[in-house]
Amino acid sequence: MKKQSKKQIAVTSEMAAVDSLTPHPKNYRKHGTDQLAHIMASIKEHGFYKNVVIAKDGTILAGHGAVLAAKELGIKEIPIVRLDVGPNDRRAMKILTGDNEISKLSEVDDRLLSEILKDIADFSLDDLLGTGFDGKQLANLVFVTRPSDEVKDFDAAAEWVGLPAYEQRDDSKNKLPVIEITFQTKEDRDKFVEETNLRIATKIGDRKWATVWPFVGRNDTKNIKFKDTGK
Repeated sequence: MKKQSKKQIAVTSEMAAVDSLTPHPKNYRKHGTDQLAHIMASIKEHGFYKNVVIAKDGTILAGHGAVLAAKELGIKEIPIVRLDVGPNDRRAMKILTGDNEISKLSEVDDRLLSEILKDIADFSLDDLLGTGFDGKQLANLVFVTRPSDEVKDFDAAAEWVGLPAYEQRDDSKNKLPVIEITFQTKEDRDKFVEETNLRIATKIGDRKWATVWPFVGRNDTKNIKFKDTGK
């Protein structure tokens, strides 16, 4: 068997027309609508911080999804790294597979990942677009990475993330539908209350308020005093 040369491949960085780049016929990964939406969001916000890698003839070795996203966004030129190898060279095949598979060997701290994603989503769940996660996926990650004394079920995980929730509550007579509204700021909440003429019935902690419609008020037992009459 002929020994393969270990000489480092010549590399050049340049701008290339998107239409000049060709998908590799042996690319074994497909990029669905959801993934493309994340890649497009990332490109729009951050640009091309990771260059597409191509063979010397313009065949894509790494970055098929980025090229597809660029076409969807109407981008004409993108930064690329051109390697001085043919598309079917053994080294090109190693790049094609290694770019996809090496990252799978890393160890992921899922709990830390969930905290990072929560920080991103604190302002708006829409900010998760571009991370590879959405609100429900993050809630699931929270649920599976925390013991039951922290997060008892998926609904609790969803509340931790900030997802809108719907639940049935039993008032002993019938099941009442509940709409939960999440506000990004106190000012937004106050404006909503003012414009809807909504009366807040109960404050639950520092960040949660509750009411009923039509408003019926409540009996505040904190203001009730019991007096010993001696009878």
